[in-house]
Amino acid sequence: MSGLSFAARSVLARRAEFVASFLAVLGGAVLVTACGVLLESGLFAGIAPQRYAAVPVVVGARQAVVAPQEEGPDTVEPLPERAMLPAGLVGKIAATPGVRNAVGEVSFPATVVTADGAVVSAPGDGQTLGHGWGSAPLTPFALRSGRAPRLPGEVVLDAETAARAGADVGARIRIATAEGAVPYRVVGVATPPDGAGLPRQSALFFTDARARELSGHPGAVAAVGVFTDPGVTTGGADGLIGLVRALTGSDTAADRVADTLADQGYGERAVVRAGDARGEVEFLGAARSRTVLSVVAGSFSGFVLMIVALVVAGTLSLMVHQRRRETALLRAVAATPRQVGGMLATETLLVSGAAALLGVGPGYLAARLLRDAFARIGVIEEGFALSTGPVPGLVAVLLCLGAARLAVWAAARRQVRVRPVEALRASAVETPELGRVRIAGGYAMLGLALIAVAAVPVLPPNLAVVPAGLSSMLALIGVAMLGPRLMAALTRLGAALLPRGAAGFLAAANSRAGARRLAAAVTPLVLTIGFATSQFYSQTTLEEATRHQARAATVAGLVVTGAGGGVAPSVAEAAREVPGVSATTPLVATEVVAVGRTLLDEPLSRSTAHGIDATGLDGTLDLPVAVGRLGDLRGDTVALSETEARYLGKRVGDRVALVLGDGTRAKPRVVAVYRPNLGFGDVLLPAATVLPHTTDRLADVVLVALAPGADRAAVAAALRALEARHPGLAVGDRASLLVAQDHEARADAWLNRLLLGVLLGYVALSVATTLVTVTTGRARELALLRLVGGTRRQVARMLAIETALLSGIAVALGTLLAGVPLAVLALSLTGTPLPSGPPWVFAAVVAAAAATAVLSVRVPARGLLRARPLEAMRAGE
Repeated sequence: MSGLSFAARSVLARRAEFVASFLAVLGGAVLVTACGVLLESGLFAGIAPQRYAAVPVVVGARQAVVAPQEEGPDTVEPLPERAMLPAGLVGKIAATPGVRNAVGEVSFPATVVTADGAVVSAPGDGQTLGHGWGSAPLTPFALRSGRAPRLPGEVVLDAETAARAGADVGARIRIATAEGAVPYRVVGVATPPDGAGLPRQSALFFTDARARELSGHPGAVAAVGVFTDPGVTTGGADGLIGLVRALTGSDTAADRVADTLADQGYGERAVVRAGDARGEVEFLGAARSRTVLSVVAGSFSGFVLMIVALVVAGTLSLMVHQRRRETALLRAVAATPRQVGGMLATETLLVSGAAALLGVGPGYLAARLLRDAFARIGVIEEGFALSTGPVPGLVAVLLCLGAARLAVWAAARRQVRVRPVEALRASAVETPELGRVRIAGGYAMLGLALIAVAAVPVLPPNLAVVPAGLSSMLALIGVAMLGPRLMAALTRLGAALLPRGAAGFLAAANSRAGARRLAAAVTPLVLTIGFATSQFYSQTTLEEATRHQARAATVAGLVVTGAGGGVAPSVAEAAREVPGVSATTPLVATEVVAVGRTLLDEPLSRSTAHGIDATGLDGTLDLPVAVGRLGDLRGDTVALSETEARYLGKRVGDRVALVLGDGTRAKPRVVAVYRPNLGFGDVLLPAATVLPHTTDRLADVVLVALAPGADRAAVAAALRALEARHPGLAVGDRASLLVAQDHEARADAWLNRLLLGVLLGYVALSVATTLVTVTTGRARELALLRLVGGTRRQVARMLAIETALLSGIAVALGTLLAGVPLAVLALSLTGTPLPSGPPWVFAAVVAAAAATAVLSVRVPARGLLRARPLEAMRAGE
């Protein structure tokens, strides 16, 4: 009989012992495949074009800051706002050989307001965008009725928007832009070729001159559509296809356009896209979605691989350990260590190979479900397509097989090398002895966890969450490596708390003697409690600290917000004229990138920034200043938090090289250094500097200070009256500010909880299967207890006490390993060691873990105790 067929028969004969290993590898393959698909999609996928459906090649500005590195890959930071190209490039591109025509396009938010003041939304919760009529051929949009706009006060609506607004040719409507709501006359209704409209956006067409004026960038374009001559290959200048064509010397329209851009000095500042990649230029969030998906999938993959490795190693080590009597007998009848190790390896590869292959298909489905969930919570754009090639599945199978093979080798290495007589003796009574390497590795992990905890108070508040979570993970790994030795010590302490009597005595004795078995059961429970608690409460503590600091710094009596998420800057000016208002300041949230070596020797540093009007700070915003004056924040100036100033190595009077949200470079002078505030980021700039470099040129909110003795209700009513000029305005208190600025933070929080739920589902599965395997593996032991006089009730009570002991140890360890970093984090962020967040989440996690442990032991034990002792003895052989 060949070794493979022998291994197959052995697996079939012991299939109950392999269930836990099979499910662990199966779940691991699903998760690893899903992560691989998301990572590959972040690198190569995107959103199919809609408005650019008719143009074969599209040119756009690169939505990223790139810092070339002499060694290693370039450092790249994505831009949060729409970057623009000079309008003069349109003619240069049109003159490229093989190009029939080039059309420059501008895009800007523009909202239709009906006669009764209602805002007309776009389909699919998308955007309503304004364009020049000259860019209509890019879709193409064709007039269904009416004519093209000729005057500044005329507009053409797409058919869906016209139907939603109830406006036909000749109707008068208002359109709200960054300049406020202005009346226009509808002179035409247009539709794309299929007549169905665009899935996730609405299009309003103005005259080209008026569109450039409304965009705020009269000398720039957002994109250039390139129409090629007949017979010219479109091609693509980026990606694998572009690389292959470049290596083979192919000549495509995209390549020629890229050469033209390089000749004009825009080779690194512009991108050329063809095919589905055109959506990256059309949708501002497409490139950001790719970046976010790559980062999220990459970091999540690291956690997944770590968890999968721990779970697979634990279940396979348990399987090998439970077969120590069998392997000892094989050694006693002259089987060599190589033969025994080969048998275990072959069995493991058969089981893990089948599980990994079966997990690939569900892994692709899981990737789609995660993609949809990411889109729903706002992490990536709706309509982002996945790349579903074979590579993620192949990599998942290889990684799972490799992890399984390594786990069996590590578990069986010591067991198969001892002498046969010693092996028989060791199989009778297990010992918590561990190898020196494993002990050293466990203590090293615990030491690194302490170092990570010590780093929490030193790092900036927004970065302190990282070492706090890392500390818990390192400590969990250390506990897993030191499990048997740690369980032996903890059971000796816990035995004193067990109830008196035969059942309590047996439970204590069994727990002390079965330290390895107990460790295999406790480790996944500790992982569940510790990982869930650490990840959830670190995020809620950061959120609470952000809200608290923002609330403390905001002293405005009223906050004005917009229905579409933005407020026209002119609202702040109009609000100043309202009786009872003493000062106003707009808040313009964005992100900036500092260029230059930082404290950690990074070439680029990304930071949250806000634009403010320093003349209206009295009574609106109170940020304690360490050095300088926030009142000097005007013109070419900047204010930094103490954390950011220290990180960048800057002082008052120094110049800081910054890249604004749309890629514009600036070098403002530092005029103030203020105390760190999570609610307002690390960089403050004049609102007049920030607004022209945002996509919508709108403020997030306007803070309003009330004059002494002013009637709050009367002022709020007067501010609401501004809606006639600025539709969709809402007036509230400081809570409105938190709603306006915490959208991204909430999306990140839901992202973390979603990924945490996926991991916990996998870990819970491993907990259940491990405990079931441990319990069924004790069939012979339980039968012996029955044969020497133990009743079913006594044995069942013993198992219940053991389950309570292991659950108590798991809760104590999991709480300790998560609680220490969380306490240090909370003390650093909020000044109290108690983490923020609902306590019922911790109670639910503990209850779920305990219930899983009880059910996973009680259900199989009930079946074992129903059988006759002699039959159970034979089944356990």
